[in-house]
Amino acid sequence: MLKETKETDPKESNYYVDWLDKSIANEYFNYYEFSEFKNLELIGSGSYGSVIRANWKNIENFFALKTFKNYDNIMLKELVNEIKLQKRVDYHENIIRFYGITKVEAEKYSLVLEYADNGTLKTYLNKHCNELNWIDKYQLAFQLANAVECLHDCNIIHRDLVITNY
Repeated sequence: MLKETKETDPKESNYYVDWLDKSIANEYFNYYEFSEFKNLELIGSGSYGSVIRANWKNIENFFALKTFKNYDNIMLKELVNEIKLQKRVDYHENIIRFYGITKVEAEKYSLVLEYADNGTLKTYLNKHCNELNWIDKYQLAFQLANAVECLHDCNIIHRDLVITNY
């Protein structure tokens, strides 16, 4: 999960829900009807929630839906923060794309993200490490370092930098 180095604490308890609803209404990002996602498949879960692979409408490409276990004010704050951060670095080719948001239920939001079809870096290396030459391995390390540099240039700290997240 990403963390912005400068934070604000709104006083209103519904601030984050209001921010999300206003952002959807103002088309700050795309909104996808959850019922339009097909072929849902759980591909990962952790302490924060889970990730579901799905198609949208009749599009063959997969999307990743990042869902959350708790929808309290703390989680909603993290969700809003993550959206803001994703929007700031969305231009970078080595950072997963943020496409928008969907609601699983009322006030239960999920992020709609680019699906990495080769899995995590750990999975990829476990399958292909012996096939990769040193130039390929260098390229992977360079891409990861380039993405982290982009985050740091935007004053963003990645709080969960582990091989299973890439």
